Amino acid sequence: MSAQPLAEVPGLARRAQVLSGVALALIAVTALGIRQLSVNQRLGEPGVRVSAVPLIGEDGRIVRSNSVALPTNLAGYEYKPTPITDQELNYLPKDTVFGRASYRASDGFMAQVNVVLMGTDRTSIHRPEYCLTGQGWNIVSKRYDEAKIVPAGKSFPIQRFGGQIRTVIDTQTVNYSGVYVFWFVADGQRTASHWERQWWMIRDLVTKGVLQRWAYISFFAPCPSGKEEEAYQRLLKLVGELAPVIEVPSVVAANE
Repeated sequence: MSAQPLAEVPGLARRAQVLSGVALALIAVTALGIRQLSVNQRLGEPGVRVSAVPLIGEDGRIVRSNSVALPTNLAGYEYKPTPITDQELNYLPKDTVFGRASYRASDGFMAQVNVVLMGTDRTSIHRPEYCLTGQGWNIVSKRYDEAKIVPAGKSFPIQRFGGQIRTVIDTQTVNYSGVYVFWFVADGQRTASHWERQWWMIRDLVTKGVLQRWAYISFFAPCPSGKEEEAYQRLLKLVGELAPVIEVPSVVAANE
């Protein structure tokens, strides 16, 4: 006996029509809900300090009228502003606010501090893994830890990545290491988890109608292989000194 076409199986065509109708209705309701959230939402306050200091691009021109405030005077370190690349400016949303600088000690230890603050578009912040791998680093370790704010001694969560790269030093190709520390803040909120940040952002949007302006704060210190722990301890101290200056008081107060 030949197989009966599916369209002719009793009741199947009708069930298919009903399921299609339900699916279309769910899509329509979801789209309407997202539209209503977008219409009714208000933008939250940033969890980092924004200043009127212009942001400089890679060719020295002014590319933004403001930036995330980073301290220019830190005992024991030489401050140097680091330009934002054209690739970043072209790729990330136009209302993204940046802060970037390097801090170098007299013995050669150097750390780069980077802050990315979102505006109305959540795509300003991406997964932290992309920051290292996009620059040729291999991530060899990941773990959660805590840093302590100086001088209060209050601990807060961070995440640490260990990286390695093959590079040329004095004509010799060697393995070099890097220590990467990061966390995220919004108004009155702080987390070291990218996924928790996303969940909190959705939660606040749905329950409060607030799109929180999350900021992604990261510290990076390159170091010779075998010196990772030493570099990490120095980086933690730097984090503890700069965090309360970069963050707004509501972030510090909410996490005490």
